[in-house]
Amino acid sequence: MVCVADILRAISDDRSLLLFTAVAVSNSESGSDILLTKLRLTRKQYYSRISELAKANLVTRRNGKYFLTSFGKIVYLYQTIIQKALHDYWKLKAIDELEISDEEMPKEEYNKIIDILIDNEKMKEGLIHKSYPIPTEQFGAPKKTLKRMK
Repeated sequence: MVCVADILRAISDDRSLLLFTAVAVSNSESGSDILLTKLRLTRKQYYSRISELAKANLVTRRNGKYFLTSFGKIVYLYQTIIQKALHDYWKLKAIDELEISDEEMPKEEYNKIIDILIDNEKMKEGLIHKSYPIPTEQFGAPKKTLKRMK
């Protein structure tokens, strides 16, 4: 069984993430030789990284070419959201400042600011929710809720 740490480990270094992204955006004509050349990886670097991606069930090989698995497509989707969040880093910092200010802001006003600052719907959805459950029960602790707004 693959765990979250295995998935994050498989894409944790820049070259592995670049390889994962290259598999995601490449057409089915891109074999290992093309990816090796494009990414400037040695054969050992390529095969050790692609092996980790396959063990994490992010990619699969068919007819000598690598493709994202269904699970890999979901991971890629959220990786692109993370990239968009990095692009909007300062906007997100501004939202953080609103949340920690001493003045309580009406929910409608807060949501309107998010709507103006953030373009990505998945990011908006994540910011507008008022609280998130913290999955601590897997560690033997009772389930808690993290409050985001006053």
